[in-house]
Amino acid sequence: MRGHSSAVLRYLFALAKRMGLEVSELAALEHLQAAGPMTMGELGARLSMSPGAVTALVDRLERRGYLERAPNPADRRSSLVRVTGKGVDEPFRRLRPYILDIQALEERMSPSEREAVSRFLAEAAEIARRHSTPYS
Repeated sequence: MRGHSSAVLRYLFALAKRMGLEVSELAALEHLQAAGPMTMGELGARLSMSPGAVTALVDRLERRGYLERAPNPADRRSSLVRVTGKGVDEPFRRLRPYILDIQALEERMSPSEREAVSRFLAEAAEIARRHSTPYS
């Protein structure tokens, strides 16, 4: 498990570097793609970043065309941050070889092996979420 975690972290750092991003910027894109538009406060909470740091991060990603701000229909005083087409397409293009390799690995497994791995990963993800709160 430790070897896998270390390899995934190395991969994320390499992917961010290939895209000319910091890991926190890549993480912001992932959060926004997974959860959809959110306020900068919500994004900052997910990234455990201060308001000033998240503003600088959003500014950088917006200048590069990965994100855009939009009016918040629920609160005129704030805006929503959302991923642009480039913010979806560029990471996916870079992830595609990795995704294809993982799919090939999955295809070599029996249905019962896939079920066991799927169950393990779902439970491991829940444990990671539970331990990812900033104050736990």
